[in-house]
Amino acid sequence: MTSEKKSFLISQLQEAIDEAVAESGRIAEIANEMKRAGYEVCLMVESTVAISPTEDYQRDAVPEPRLASDVSASNCEVNLSVEDLAFLHELNIAA
Repeated sequence: MTSEKKSFLISQLQEAIDEAVAESGRIAEIANEMKRAGYEVCLMVESTVAISPTEDYQRDAVPEPRLASDVSASNCEVNLSVEDLAFLHELNIAA
C-alpha cells in the first residue's frame, strides 16, 4: 500500500470516528442531561490509530528483476527482439 493511500485511509477512519461520535444518540442524551444540570459540555475525544502489516499478508511486491535466459554471462550482451527494440524506442531509450 502506498503512503498516500495509507494516509487517505487513516484520514477516512478519523472522519468516520468523528461522525460516529457526533451522531451518537446516547452521547447526545448524556450531554443534554449535563446541560440541564447546569454544566457546559465540551467533548474532546482523542483517538490514536496504529497500523502494521499482518505477517500472513502477501504485499503487492514488485518482482525481483531477472535476467533473460539468453543473456551471455561472459560478454554481458542481451539479445533483443524487434518488439523489444520497438518498445525501447517508444520510451525514447537507445538500445
